[in-house]
Amino acid sequence: MALLAICIVSAMLAGGAAYHMVAGYYHYRYYVRRRAEPETWKCQPARFLSPKLHRTAVLAGTGNLVLSGAITGVLVYGIVTGALETPLYTDVAEYGWPYTIAMTGVLFVMVDFMNYWTHRLFHVKSLYRRFHRFHHRFVATSPYVTTAMHPVEFLTQQAASFVPLLLIPFHAASAAAVLLYILIFNVIDHSGVRLTSVLPWQPPSRYHDDHHALFHVNFGQHLVIWDRMFGTLRRQNRRYGRDVFGGRGAPGDRGDNDGRGALDAYVRY
Repeated sequence: MALLAICIVSAMLAGGAAYHMVAGYYHYRYYVRRRAEPETWKCQPARFLSPKLHRTAVLAGTGNLVLSGAITGVLVYGIVTGALETPLYTDVAEYGWPYTIAMTGVLFVMVDFMNYWTHRLFHVKSLYRRFHRFHHRFVATSPYVTTAMHPVEFLTQQAASFVPLLLIPFHAASAAAVLLYILIFNVIDHSGVRLTSVLPWQPPSRYHDDHHALFHVNFGQHLVIWDRMFGTLRRQNRRYGRDVFGGRGAPGDRGDNDGRGALDAYVRY
């Protein structure tokens, strides 16, 4: 039982520490020190969370990470004790460095793809109104909004992230690195701060901020490619909002297309 407790507490602390350290940094740097000049840094300068919504985000986000840490800790305990068999490995020599490095990238892409569809699923009208609407209470995002969602949705996303680990051999360190990357950059993308990344695959924070401002569009997590591929990336001259479901928007002022039979161009991020 001591080992189980160590696994659970360690998982809780790892996720919670990453969340609060990154969120706390951006919150203090921008929302505390530069609150008086939002037009210079904020994606939505006229919008701030109320103190009540801010507290809700912190409590809900922290609570979900505690829940996630408990589940992750139990899974780690099962793997360590051999009670749960997975393809995860810890010795690089078992598959070699080229495979290990390449499959780290593959895992990132797979998890991102799974989370695109999980997120899009929760934008189906019935699931959105029952579960995902909680997350969209935070129209103006802030760093602590990242994991502030209904527990059912949060656990569904966590399960989707774990699926590849049960099917394909990945190094345990690769799995930890990818999951940590996802959490950290989700905090950055929810920060509400106008930020860009030197990483070519990582879109600017405005990409996800538009999702919160416009609701049913831009479902991707870290890769824009899925929204482009499936037609749910924000387009110019399309109308979006709380009641415009589907991800493709509604006709704008100029109608469905640009007059040449083609949908309006995607917004460039």
